[in-house]
Amino acid sequence: MSLARVLRLLQLLAGQPPGMALAELCESMHAPKTSVLSLLRGLTAHGYLQRSGAVYRLGPASFSLGAALVSASSLDIVAMPFLREAVARSGETTLIAKINRAEGQLIYGPIVESTRAIRYAVPEGTTRPLFASSAGRVLLAFQDEAWRDEYLQSADLHALTPRSVTDRKQLARIIEQVRKTGVAFTFGEVTPDVAGFSAPIFEPGGRVNAALIIAAPIERGRAAAADLQRLVMELAANISRALGYRPEPDPRELTARAPRERNHNLTRRLSP
Repeated sequence: MSLARVLRLLQLLAGQPPGMALAELCESMHAPKTSVLSLLRGLTAHGYLQRSGAVYRLGPASFSLGAALVSASSLDIVAMPFLREAVARSGETTLIAKINRAEGQLIYGPIVESTRAIRYAVPEGTTRPLFASSAGRVLLAFQDEAWRDEYLQSADLHALTPRSVTDRKQLARIIEQVRKTGVAFTFGEVTPDVAGFSAPIFEPGGRVNAALIIAAPIERGRAAAADLQRLVMELAANISRALGYRPEPDPRELTARAPRERNHNLTRRLSP
């Protein structure tokens, strides 16, 4: 078996839970029927695939392997190189915030501190209410709508600083904007002299249980706000991909791409 073809075949079937027929797989892999059929038979014999009529789908051995890989690639391990990259590129402290739905809080950790003399520092394991921080708003924005609405109706929105947003309608508008843009920022709303920039970390199924944060002294944060927003979004997306998340394609992008692909295929057929 060609390792590259085996991996390609498994990736295709992982993206199509209902399964694919032999002809579809041959077309997607640009491979001859005899080669693909040989791969299918071998993987089915070892339990990595299962066959139902003419359709092949992932088998129990594939799911066992996937579970083992996910366990070995926990968020903290996967995220650490990206946290260090964020500190190197921004000069600011970078950390992960994880949601605790039962308490309506987030918890910080792991953390990589800035090396600057004046920097944001917080102990690992520190908790914050979800409504007040940039990371909390990101986590709220990407939760189930019913759970989020219940939180916004029942949470104790006590001000942490004079800048804290405690009006429920205003907070709901902020969270909706965060959901649209994929980034949140605060200036002095949790700690008076700190700016925070956060973006969601997506798990393979699209669930959000954590956010990436870049935190800076407020004046440095204001001065570099645009750059820090772009950086936190970029690296949160990189962590998500490293965890196995693949976003759904934008329908508008697919619609725009289709005519270009048809023209490209026509050009290839007409070329000598």
